[in-house]
Amino acid sequence: MKLSEAADKIWSVPNAGGNSVISEVLSFETFHKCFHAKLLKTEMEVSYFPEGGSITDYVCELFGTKVGVSVTRAMKYRGEYTEEDAATLLMKKLKGVNQANRNTLEKWSKQILHVWVQNKETANLVTRAFHRLPGDLISNTVVIISRTRRSDFIFYNP
Repeated sequence: MKLSEAADKIWSVPNAGGNSVISEVLSFETFHKCFHAKLLKTEMEVSYFPEGGSITDYVCELFGTKVGVSVTRAMKYRGEYTEEDAATLLMKKLKGVNQANRNTLEKWSKQILHVWVQNKETANLVTRAFHRLPGDLISNTVVIISRTRRSDFIFYNP
């Protein structure tokens, strides 16, 4: 796959750790190709005070608006993914998004939580769980769910 220069930058620069670099690269590439997003800062370029809490994966410009983007994958290594799993994931990630919003020294307008799913059933579970969450947790966050096909590498990368 030929990546944009910005997606290649996310791929090649150090990140905060974990196994999510592929999902973050493809998240940006999706927003770039679909919405002409422009990368402003990678994960380690964003400043926070105090440091040490949750952070966003990248900052981009979408439709003339500066937004932070956090990326996650709705998946389960063993067993069937449930609505409870989806609710737990969303609560954890949205609490982190809210903390990053409070602590960032950047001035983004909104945060996007980009959720990768492998099938329609998981997308439906995430959607139902989202609609049950308290409004203050969702607050200033847009949740975007992307369903993939033949892309297990997003979920099971080393």
